[in-house]
Amino acid sequence: MECKQQTATAVAAVRQSALACLLFSIVMILLNVDGTLAGTEAEIISTQDEIITYINHTAKLSCIVQNKNRHHITWSRVTFINETQKITNLLFVDLLKYTPSSQYHLTHMIERDNREYWNLEIRNVHLSDQGYYSCVLTAIKPISKIFHVKVLENTRNPLLALRSASDAYTNNLQRRSKDESFSSLSLLSSSILAIFFMNILLIII
Repeated sequence: MECKQQTATAVAAVRQSALACLLFSIVMILLNVDGTLAGTEAEIISTQDEIITYINHTAKLSCIVQNKNRHHITWSRVTFINETQKITNLLFVDLLKYTPSSQYHLTHMIERDNREYWNLEIRNVHLSDQGYYSCVLTAIKPISKIFHVKVLENTRNPLLALRSASDAYTNNLQRRSKDESFSSLSLLSSSILAIFFMNILLIII
C-alpha cells in the first residue's frame, strides 16, 4: 500500500515537472518569436517624418527599431493613388536589396540597449525621388513608419543663396566703383578744360 502511494506521488511530481517545462517552453517561444512580453515588445521609435534635401545631395531616412528580436525590416517606396489604394515598390528586406537602382543604400547599426538603426540612403537625389518611403517591422501585427522626402532645387540652398547675395553685393560695389571712377575722370577733364580756356584768355588779354 505504501509503495503504491509513493509511486503515485512520483508520477504526480513527474507530471508537474513536465507541465512546468511545457509552460516554460511556451513562454520562451512568445519571448523570442512574438516579443509580446512586457519590456520586449518590438516597436519603431523614429520621430522624424519629413526629410528635406537638395538635388544631387543624399537623403538619409533613419528607421529606429526597439527590440527587433527575430522580426524583419523592409524598406519600400510608396505611391499613394488615393486614400485606400497605393503602389509599393520593395527596396530592401533586412540587408537584402530588391531594387537594381544604385541610388539606394542601407546601413545597419546596433546599440547596447537593443536599439537598431536601419538607415535608407538615397544618393544623388533628383526631383523624381520626391515622395513617400515606408519602413515596416514585420511582426504578427506589422508596424510601419512613413517618411516624406521633399527635394528642393539648389537655388534654394541657403549656402548658395548666401553666396549669390555675396556675389551680387560684390558686383554692385564694382559697378559703383566704376561709376565713381568715371565721374572723377569727367570732373578732372572738366577742370583741365577750364584751366586751358583761362590760360587762352590770359594770353589774349
